[in-house]
Amino acid sequence: MSVGEGGFVGLTKSTDSFKISPDWNPVLQGFSEERVRDLMQRIWIGDIDGLAEITGLDKKKTLQAVRRYDETAVGIDERRIFRTPDARKLKQEILSLFAEEASSKLTKNKLLLTAPSLDKETIQSRLSLCATGKEILIELKKYRKVENLRNVLSEVSFEKSTGKSTQRNESDTLQYFVSRKQIMKAGMAILTEFEECQALKSFWKGVDRDALGLVIKTLEQLGASGVVDPEAILSDAEVLINEMLQKGRIDQEKARSIVEDQIAELIEILKVNVEEENQLRRAAFEGLSIPFEFDRSGKRKLIQGWEERQRTENAAKLAKSEAFFEGHWKMIDDIVERIILLDQILAIALVMEKYFLVMPKIGDDGVGFVNGTNIFLRKEQFEGRIKEVQPVSYSLGKTRSINIAKPRNVVMLTGANSGGKTTLLTTLAVVQILTLLGLPVPCDEAEVAPMPIYLYRRRVTRRIGSLEQALSTLIPTFADRHRKLVLMDEFEALTEPGASGRIVAAIINAVATGSSLLLIVTHLARETLPHVKLPIRIDGIEATGLNKEGELVVDRQPLFNHIGSSTPKLIIMKLSKAARKKSVKSLYNDVLNSLENEKLPIQTPLALPWIEGAE
Repeated sequence: MSVGEGGFVGLTKSTDSFKISPDWNPVLQGFSEERVRDLMQRIWIGDIDGLAEITGLDKKKTLQAVRRYDETAVGIDERRIFRTPDARKLKQEILSLFAEEASSKLTKNKLLLTAPSLDKETIQSRLSLCATGKEILIELKKYRKVENLRNVLSEVSFEKSTGKSTQRNESDTLQYFVSRKQIMKAGMAILTEFEECQALKSFWKGVDRDALGLVIKTLEQLGASGVVDPEAILSDAEVLINEMLQKGRIDQEKARSIVEDQIAELIEILKVNVEEENQLRRAAFEGLSIPFEFDRSGKRKLIQGWEERQRTENAAKLAKSEAFFEGHWKMIDDIVERIILLDQILAIALVMEKYFLVMPKIGDDGVGFVNGTNIFLRKEQFEGRIKEVQPVSYSLGKTRSINIAKPRNVVMLTGANSGGKTTLLTTLAVVQILTLLGLPVPCDEAEVAPMPIYLYRRRVTRRIGSLEQALSTLIPTFADRHRKLVLMDEFEALTEPGASGRIVAAIINAVATGSSLLLIVTHLARETLPHVKLPIRIDGIEATGLNKEGELVVDRQPLFNHIGSSTPKLIIMKLSKAARKKSVKSLYNDVLNSLENEKLPIQTPLALPWIEGAE
């Protein structure tokens, strides 16, 4: 298979991508071609720590460069897709759920750095990889080998680099392969220990196991030939000989035998040639006496000749090894990328299983889902912090495969306090963001049109604290006629209800004439609707009362074409029931009595001719 194109890791590696980060230009000029290749794969994978160590740049600059590189690879700036800080923050919160299931730190980084796309083919390619991960997980579970593979993947890492090389004999080529030895061993383990898993075997199709084994063996042989200090070894031999000569009475024949035994060991340790062996014997036996000492002149000459030979032989060995490794660049690159991708899609598959995610269909005009759930509530349920999560079905705009409500580009979501309006808005945002990342979504079925997303959460809107600041952010968003998805939670907190209603209506009228989608959560349906001039949809979430525990009983599934009541009475009843002090309970009851004459919202706005007659 191609680890490739359109996938999470499969981007086009090119040093041209570094032009987007001026900090990298002088860095690249100081490195060899081999080290630049090393940098490119590390930045491609997202090895922030390794890149910072090699280049000397701080981690913040390194992280920025990696993000820019990924964005260049998919052809779009992330900020042109996730248009608000809220959208970008939600994306990171979502990706954190997937990163938690990654086995290696490299893959955790790569998942957290996943760049979005608006290109349908790129999104579909990523979803296909997710499907492959699911197949692999199913087989691993069948053979009870999930943890075995995760243990192998947890060992995946780059060995520490020694920094940039300036001398040829340090061999950047060799350093490239040595730094990936641990990853190669993980690849070999996968190729040999999971042969019964056909989906995994297919994922590794085309990898030459014998060639990989030979590369690993060659690296280990090079690593085994450690640095030898001949002078220290000869000095140690002198000490040992003298210790043995001092034990009892030693005649000349016995002394020669002791020296001969040590010479034999020195020949084995230093791997001397015939000429060097003769030099060693002459240095040992010319003027043999007690205490023993090698002839200094002969010893110096032996060491000089031995070291010169070692330099020559090591240079030849290094050149031979480099030539061998250079023939396997592509294979090792491919193995490294496959392992990171395997860890990635396995983590995604584990999240799919854990949170009941499915592959969305890629549409053209809207976003909709059947039995969708908020993935963060699912996490709380999985951890035992809440008992159940009610799935809901919802749509915005026109969807071909999801037919649950009248298609409208603009929808007002109304209803009960604490009824789940914000949760539904967040769920819609999560479905959109996950799809743009090429990841599965939390529902039974979904259709999503790729388009930029503007998310304005309620807590952020309130924190703005200024109508002027809020409008200076929102109006340019809606004035821009490019197609987008806008999700806005309770704008009315910024000013008095009448003015808020008219402002919201003006925004709705502007959006309804274009191709953008808008979901706005509001309690001001009655204040807004008289000023709305174009067809929209109003949905409502209703609360029916309090249960025995004093909790609000809410049907989280919105009613379509229905204004939901805010139910402040039920909220106050809940608080009153929970109050312990009589004075607090009494005041709650006074507030409740003040609402007795309040009329519940009526549905007459939905009978307006422009809504009733609209198709």
